[in-house]
Amino acid sequence: MLDRREHRRELSGVRETRGRALGSHRDELNEFRRARQRARDTRPVLHRTVLEGERREMRETRGMHRQMLAQNRWLLALAERLQERLKKAG
Repeated sequence: MLDRREHRRELSGVRETRGRALGSHRDELNEFRRARQRARDTRPVLHRTVLEGERREMRETRGMHRQMLAQNRWLLALAERLQERLKKAG
């Protein structure tokens, strides 16, 4: 059987070991929380970047669409004039 001093020494060692384990566990938890918070903080920035890229593509597509519509109008006008000339010639 352990005497009082040995028992206290044993308890002290157990407490110290548990304290170290709790401390490292707490450190791991804090690091996990920090990493999760960093991920949350960067998510809106990435989302905004993607949205801006998509908006830019949409603007470029709209511009190209307008140009094609103008070209189609011009071609239709040209085709109408040619039809009129053919009617006059025929």
